[in-house]
Amino acid sequence: MAKLGAGTLFKQSDMADPAVLILIPGVKSIGAIGEEAPLVETTALENTAKQYIAGIIDGEEKELTANYEEKSAEQKAFRDAAKAREQRDIEIHYPNGAVAKFKLLYLGFKMNEPETEAALTFTVKAKQIGETDWSEAS
Repeated sequence: MAKLGAGTLFKQSDMADPAVLILIPGVKSIGAIGEEAPLVETTALENTAKQYIAGIIDGEEKELTANYEEKSAEQKAFRDAAKAREQRDIEIHYPNGAVAKFKLLYLGFKMNEPETEAALTFTVKAKQIGETDWSEAS
């Protein structure tokens, strides 16, 4: 049965040893999670149709959007990591029991345009590094 995305949790590591994953409140969108390989053309002169192999996988570029919660220490740590362009371990917990674990390199922080009848939001630009480790509910 299909499930709503409501209840999805975005967790960021504090990068301590041992690492502690911290729930970041107010996250509204996280983009697609995963990676894909580009096509690498291998067509030789003797081929009569183009030939390809899969290249090296590459993670998604992301724009994470969140409500600005100035009193949240957890969210401040997220914003500060983005401003400092740090790398963090991430876990996404989906309502259907699936969990995605991967690394993000934060590339910057932007306050979004304020609107009269909307909550203040911000965007963090990021790049997924390496492969996603998926686990699914049994």
